[in-house]
Amino acid sequence: MSSQQQCRPARAQAKACRCRCPARARLVPAAQHPASAQPSPASDCSSSSSSASSSGPSISRRAVLGTAAGSLLASTSASLGPLLLTSSASAAAATGRPDPALGFERRVSEFTLPNGLHFIVLPRRNAPVVSCHTYANVGAWNEAAGSTGMAHLLEHMAFKGTPRVGSVDFRREAPLLDALDEAFYELRDAKAAVAAGGPGSAGPTRVATLRARLRSLQDQAAALTVPNAFGAALQRAGGVGLNATTSHDQTRYFVSLPANKLELWMALEAERFRAPVFRELYSEKAVIEEERRLRVDNTPMGRYQQEFALSSLANNYRRPVIGFEQDFDAIGRREVQAFFDRYYGPANLTIAVVGDVEPGEVHTLAERYWGDWQGPAGYTALPRGRPLAPTAAAGAAEAFGDADPRPESFLTGSRTSMRQAARSGPAVLLGYYRPPITSREGVVLEVAADVLTGGRTSRLVSSLVLSGAALGASVVAGYPGEMRPGLALVYGIPKDGDSPEKVAALLQEQLAALVEGGVAGAELGRVVRSSRAGLLGAAQSNSAMAAALASYHVSTGSWRGLVQELEVVSALQPAEVAEVAGRVFAPGNCFTGYVLKA
Repeated sequence: MSSQQQCRPARAQAKACRCRCPARARLVPAAQHPASAQPSPASDCSSSSSSASSSGPSISRRAVLGTAAGSLLASTSASLGPLLLTSSASAAAATGRPDPALGFERRVSEFTLPNGLHFIVLPRRNAPVVSCHTYANVGAWNEAAGSTGMAHLLEHMAFKGTPRVGSVDFRREAPLLDALDEAFYELRDAKAAVAAGGPGSAGPTRVATLRARLRSLQDQAAALTVPNAFGAALQRAGGVGLNATTSHDQTRYFVSLPANKLELWMALEAERFRAPVFRELYSEKAVIEEERRLRVDNTPMGRYQQEFALSSLANNYRRPVIGFEQDFDAIGRREVQAFFDRYYGPANLTIAVVGDVEPGEVHTLAERYWGDWQGPAGYTALPRGRPLAPTAAAGAAEAFGDADPRPESFLTGSRTSMRQAARSGPAVLLGYYRPPITSREGVVLEVAADVLTGGRTSRLVSSLVLSGAALGASVVAGYPGEMRPGLALVYGIPKDGDSPEKVAALLQEQLAALVEGGVAGAELGRVVRSSRAGLLGAAQSNSAMAAALASYHVSTGSWRGLVQELEVVSALQPAEVAEVAGRVFAPGNCFTGYVLKA
């Protein structure tokens, strides 16, 4: 790993046992974190639900470009001098607004089916392969109170198949699934009665009997199930990287496969959204509950991060993607079906197809397999993001709207910090309230974050980490999500013998210097070059481009937001960066989390 990669601010990473879901956001790169708090390695869907192992793209739209930039820059040895651009198109990407000759803007086509499902197609003829990304504009943010963990669970369920895919005999399986539901709800009620001190008829003996019945029905249903049939069908056709991610803002499914298997993918993808069967639901819940224990309960920062979000945030970002244990325990197939019926309709899906394809062929297949699907009756069509505003918002009320992240206790001054021990302590988290990252202010804030921790020459890394004043420092501009107001998180690890308060003071000094002294032209130039290199790197990957096109389309209202954001970054003046940083990194706008040594 290069120094550039080690020091870039960490994005929300997918942290699940079988998928890449950000059940626990990574706060700091592994290279900066003490050994006692090393983040868990990313994992995949390879066990039973979906696919071959895959590292997969990050859920963040800009992280796709950041990852591509890191890979591109890391490929250039310092001994060879600066990055060598081998074509005029490459030079355009790294020295100015991407020229059409870069090869993707003028070749992107898009269409929307009458049912609202939007397709983005980018032909690339370099190899006979294609990458397909299905982006659902649904995430943990959309869950109702008391039903947390639903979006993540539905991501897992999407790999369980349909009446035709995944069943030996669905006519025999269907009544067993209904019986499983009845057993689960009886067991849930019996457990609730015991917890409430109910009569003996609902006591421990009945609970044990119902658990045994549930296990027996699960065994009977499993005998009629073809495990991983969906993933296996694509794997046999040459599919690789089949995986999925869930965040607060969205859920994404993706795979790469030979171009001549596009119709197979289209047919399977359409069927699993049009006719899902939530088989293996209760056994899958047990897997996710173990995932929670692994990723939250038994990690150095898992419980602390959950409590920090609950204390510092008032909107739906305060709830973990993986859900609260008591909520998740109570979820059965009725609740899953209701959530699916409410949100998983065609107008909430965007599909990007990038590779060796003809747009006309994609359109024909889309109409064939998706065209007559109207979605669940009365489902809610969720709004997409809006294009970047030409100017910054006037103030916090306009920036936050009705999703104000600031708790009442913070606004009244009764609670502006928390102190709690964790195995990863000591450390400090400075959570600054900020507008959506998809707004203009959010883009400027991400530029400020790159100035602070975007490489070895960035301010926090050079002044604190490399100098030995602190063991680690990182900035996450969009925590824990991007599309709504949340936190810009500044994270620091004190050197041995120092307190969290000491490293907090060092971080605040650097933030004040950024606001008061402004941003140098050279610093902005570095960020612009990194952004352009990221676009160039993403343009070299079918999967990265599919991820970026779909994500930007939903978060900014159009895939063109990918280029428009680069234009904003390229035209930024130091004064605007300092102004936004001054508003966000104001001392009175911070909720502080002190991580004490356990």
